[in-house]
Amino acid sequence: MGTKIKELLNGRPITWLFKKTGIHRNTIKSYIDGKIPTLKNADLIADAFGVTVYEVCPKLISVQYLQEK
Repeated sequence: MGTKIKELLNGRPITWLFKKTGIHRNTIKSYIDGKIPTLKNADLIADAFGVTVYEVCPKLISVQYLQEK
């Protein structure tokens, strides 16, 4: 699992997050299915839920760090 979006949705439909962020529903679905979001999209999602980027996708921080090396 790449993100915690499904848990954060807490029963809300994907369209709710789409309306809050402008991120296409198919893209959100791919994140739920395990794809790691871009930092920009993770930030938009975190803002929608009122949480940190780390709470949306703990693996993102590690991936970004490794790409910088």
